[in-house]
Amino acid sequence: MADIRPADDIDFARFYGGVQVTSRWVGRALWRRRLLAGFGCVIETGEGEWMAFLEVPAAMRRPFIFRHILQVLAEVKASGARVIKATCDTAIPRAEALMLKLGFRPTDEISDGKVVWQWVS
Repeated sequence: MADIRPADDIDFARFYGGVQVTSRWVGRALWRRRLLAGFGCVIETGEGEWMAFLEVPAAMRRPFIFRHILQVLAEVKASGARVIKATCDTAIPRAEALMLKLGFRPTDEISDGKVVWQWVS
């Protein structure tokens, strides 16, 4: 069983290979025993603008992750987020349905070959 808990700078660097973030961010780390198996976060990219990321192994994509996504989004919204953007990998089953359920809508913007989705307050 996986354990999801609030992430810190060390978790971020461990998952993304030593990358350090200088702006505000809120995230969760998905642990399977002692292995950091997945990571999700929202990083402030500008005043009131944030970018969301979620990387979870296919075998661990379960409904219980949804409540953690909601918690992170609530935290950044309470911190003043007016716009939250994210890309959506449509190769992942139900990814688009999840984005819609979270209140995101597709935009005309493309990033790394994927459509950018946006939530606006």
